[in-house]
Amino acid sequence: MRFESSIDINAPVEKVWTLIDKLEQWPQWMPSIKKIERVSKGPLIAGSQLSVTAKVSRLTVTLLMTIIEFVPERNVVLQGKALGTSLIRFYTLEPLDGRTKVTIGGDVSGALAWLARRGGQAVSDEIAQAVKKRIEESE
Repeated sequence: MRFESSIDINAPVEKVWTLIDKLEQWPQWMPSIKKIERVSKGPLIAGSQLSVTAKVSRLTVTLLMTIIEFVPERNVVLQGKALGTSLIRFYTLEPLDGRTKVTIGGDVSGALAWLARRGGQAVSDEIAQAVKKRIEESE
């Protein structure tokens, strides 16, 4: 089951990437993300692991996410599992004449996929709006 949210941001890819790349700061400006910690040492690369705690509906869930694809200023794909449900999460940045199209989404499968899809869609929509607001208000 797939979900995604796209938004155009009036800023170049480099500026949007800078915000997205500062994962540990996300909880400061995104209500549903409670905590992000790097489990792996060093810079983010394919194979790095993150612990992500998010509030989805009435549930607070902590996921161990592994980066399976990492291309700076273009895309990040993470994979994790919780409560018998597998989750792939992606963040894609596409330059558009000084602006950036950001697409955030994922794929879920397993026992609670229907619930994870609904929550994942809500979080994706929130992240897209929060990134746009944070970037454009700082201009």
